[in-house]
Amino acid sequence: MKKDKDFRSVSEDMLQGLSRVQRRAFLASGMAVASVAAGHVSSAKGMSYFDESVKDGALLPGEMRKQYIDSSLGQIHYRVKQGAGTPIICFHQTASSSAMFEKFAAAYKGSETIIAMDTPGFGGSFDPLDAPTMAEYATVMTEAIRALGYEKCHLFGHHTGACIAIEIAAAETNLVESLIMIGPVILTPEERAAFGSVYPKPFELQADGSHLKTMWDYVESIGGNSTLELHHREMVDTARAWQGHIKMYSKIWDQDFRALYQSVKSPMLVMCAEKDILWPMFSRAKEMRPDASAAVIPGTNFEPDEAPMEVASAIQNYLTEF
Repeated sequence: MKKDKDFRSVSEDMLQGLSRVQRRAFLASGMAVASVAAGHVSSAKGMSYFDESVKDGALLPGEMRKQYIDSSLGQIHYRVKQGAGTPIICFHQTASSSAMFEKFAAAYKGSETIIAMDTPGFGGSFDPLDAPTMAEYATVMTEAIRALGYEKCHLFGHHTGACIAIEIAAAETNLVESLIMIGPVILTPEERAAFGSVYPKPFELQADGSHLKTMWDYVESIGGNSTLELHHREMVDTARAWQGHIKMYSKIWDQDFRALYQSVKSPMLVMCAEKDILWPMFSRAKEMRPDASAAVIPGTNFEPDEAPMEVASAIQNYLTEF
């Protein structure tokens, strides 16, 4: 308790001149650090991403709790915003992590539980020994969903996450209530070969740390620099997944996404931003599956971070009508 009291005493002068929300955020983060030091809470609970656009007097967005669940190959790390009913299971792009769904979860006003999982080799999940196929990634993630006790779910995949989600939707028709994707990867064989010649970009570790600048520049090249905070987070996630992203990209171009897309029987919502690298394929998504709902959203390749309200609204509206 003394550490908590000392923190409040030191903080009083620093709080002068701050808005109510700024004071609340400062105290929340500071007290979390003090509580961690005192052993009152875990460091995972004490950390979260805050939306700086929240106006004075409004409630700060609730954090997603961080948890682990076992699979047959290792632990899967996930974030969860607890709700009710059929959950929305989120799969991130490469080389991000479940952190990319924090702002979306905070913006989402529906009643559904939101769970964002780290793919093996990314975030806090285990590192696969070999390079899994997309079907093998999907099997592990399906195990995790079932281990959490869910027999029905909505899947929400972004880019690479859409490739995993569509594998599950095609194979587990009784599990998937609906499939939601940002940037469906509907490529021709020639386009898959072209993408495969560019990605992966190997990041070899360097004793002088220069590989970190290479990763920083890489994140900028794919549009992950709309804010400094996003740029930093994505660089850190890329550094963590310096091997995982190579394993993912070495297999993803073998996937026949077009065939899976045509075979999925569950209802679908497809979304994309005009500045997304996969925008040229979005018209195909609508033409190939006119039965799917479609929405154009703002952003580049990081829509859940750049346009969380619009992404959340599109999904809320879809599931309300669903």
